[in-house]
Amino acid sequence: MKTMKLSLRICLVAIAFSAASLAAEQSTAPATPVSEQASRQHALRRAKMGVIADRLRLTGDQRTKIKAAWRQTAEAAKAIRANAALTAEQQHEQIAALRKSTREQMRAMLTPEQQTKLAEIRNHPRMLHALAVRRVRAAAVANRLGLTTEQRAKIHNIRGATRAAVAQVRSDPALTPEQKRAKVRVLVKANRLEARGVLTPDQQKKLDGMRGHFQARLAPPV
Repeated sequence: MKTMKLSLRICLVAIAFSAASLAAEQSTAPATPVSEQASRQHALRRAKMGVIADRLRLTGDQRTKIKAAWRQTAEAAKAIRANAALTAEQQHEQIAALRKSTREQMRAMLTPEQQTKLAEIRNHPRMLHALAVRRVRAAAVANRLGLTTEQRAKIHNIRGATRAAVAQVRSDPALTPEQKRAKVRVLVKANRLEARGVLTPDQQKKLDGMRGHFQARLAPPV
C-alpha cells in the first residue's frame, strides 16, 4: 500500500510538471545548457509526464488547475527557501508539508477512473518508458521538420484519435488476437498517412530523407 501511495504521488507530481510544460513536445532540450546525457534524461522525464497526462485524458480545466496549483507551490517553496529566519530543517519540513498539501489538491482534481488509471500506469513502467522514448524521438523529428504550432496540434489530435481506436480494438472480445493485430496495423498505417497529409511537400521530402538515412544506418554491412 505504501509503494502504491508513493507511486501515485510521483505520478501526480509528473502531471503537474506536464501541465506546467504544455509545450513539452515542441522541444526536447531544456532551457539551460547541460550535458548531452542530462539533456536526454530531462527530455525523457518530460515525455513520461506528457504520456501520463495524455493517458489520464486530463481535461483542459484539469490541466489549467493543476498548472496553477504547481505554480503556486513553486512560488511558495521559493519564499520558504529565501526566509533567513528559518533553519534548513524548518525549511525542509515546511516545503515537504507544502508539497503534500499540493499532491492532495491535485488528487482531488482527478476522477476515480483517472486515479485507477494512475495505478495501472504504475504497474507497467516498461511500457511508460517505451512510450516516452517514442515521444522524444517524435519531438526531435518535429523540430527538424520545423513543424508549426498548428501542424503539431493537428498531428497530436490524429495520434490521440488513433490511440483511442487502437484501445477499442484491443478491448474487443469478439476479435481474435490475430484479427486485433491486423486491425491495429491498418489503424497505424492510416495514422501515418493522415499525419503525412499535414506536412508541406518540402517537409514530406525532408521526412523521407530522414527515414532513408535511418534505414541505411540499420542496414547490415555488405
